[in-house]
Amino acid sequence: MRRRDLEYVIAEVGRRTGLDYFYIIGSAAVLASLPAARDPALVGTRDVDILPAPEDPARQQEYADRLDRIFGEMSDFDTEHGYYVQGVDSTTPKYAPAGWMERAIPVRARNITGLCMEPHDLALSKYGAGREKDLVFTAALAKTGAVKEAVLVSRLAAVAAPTTLIDLMHQRIQADFRTG
Repeated sequence: MRRRDLEYVIAEVGRRTGLDYFYIIGSAAVLASLPAARDPALVGTRDVDILPAPEDPARQQEYADRLDRIFGEMSDFDTEHGYYVQGVDSTTPKYAPAGWMERAIPVRARNITGLCMEPHDLALSKYGAGREKDLVFTAALAKTGAVKEAVLVSRLAAVAAPTTLIDLMHQRIQADFRTG
């Protein structure tokens, strides 16, 4: 995925759903901070995880389902463009630190705003999820210099998770910043 692809998704989601803004929480969010990124570990994703922000929060799941129908995996949109949208809800960024929404980075496309998860918050979400692809992503992100170990460790205190997971996340952060 490239930055222009992300901007196209933002514009189309707004045009087809009527949402003026929404949050982008998955790997594609890194393109807000690293628009020229080419490392497959950072931009190899085919999906854009979108957390709708309707005026009526009770309608969030309705919008997420609509995103899946219109733009989801194996949709006409996916077939045509080679990438797709996954509608998510507010429980999806499970390991994001408190305050992540306020730090989101706006990407404007036409008159629509995609609020992309800030790189430190994105990395912490991935450290918490801990899947192999997430840890490959965080290692590549650390190498770019776009995230700093001290900021990650500081924000780790704002992650709501069991102590054992927080400790594991801290170990994962340290591993990504070890020099060899």
